[in-house]
Amino acid sequence: MRAALAAAALLWVATIATAFQAVRRFETTPGRAADARAFWPAGSSIDRRGDDWTLVMLIHPHCSCSRASVQELQAVLEKAPSVRPWVLVYRPEDFKRGWEQTEVVKAASRLRRAHVKIDVNGREAKLFGGFTSGQTFLYDRNGKLRFAGGITSLRGHAGINRGRVDIIDIVSSRAAAGSHPVFGCAIASRSETLR
Repeated sequence: MRAALAAAALLWVATIATAFQAVRRFETTPGRAADARAFWPAGSSIDRRGDDWTLVMLIHPHCSCSRASVQELQAVLEKAPSVRPWVLVYRPEDFKRGWEQTEVVKAASRLRRAHVKIDVNGREAKLFGGFTSGQTFLYDRNGKLRFAGGITSLRGHAGINRGRVDIIDIVSSRAAAGSHPVFGCAIASRSETLR
């Protein structure tokens, strides 16, 4: 009887440890980095003003990691008032309207100064070279890319991180450029991004 209890306890501990490792591996594995354009992409329907910094964030409305990205965007906007933010929300063309209306999108809509735009089939995401929810691009007043990456420390984790700090430092002229791994879900399937 004792041997069976000991074996069951060991099996339970091993199962918990394996599950913890799997969750930790998921949290710390970045998504696909962007093939970011050095300058503002031609053909974008986003209105970029030459007198403002323009920040573009891509989000998948059903990615659980996107909530932390939107929270971090709020922290950036509080410290960098000269940034004009756009949040591009992915929606497949064949999905009915409203599919994208999640709490994450509502939270993005409540951000001060933020423009939220539905990105049907990820058209804009492709123009910017982004593949992962949370991918953030910062362009200066001349349309030059100054930051490309994520602004969370891990998947689904808000809090101080290199991406957030880089953007604030770039806008306040304390840094020239920056990047940080992006932690989020794929915007679209790999076959869709190749179209």
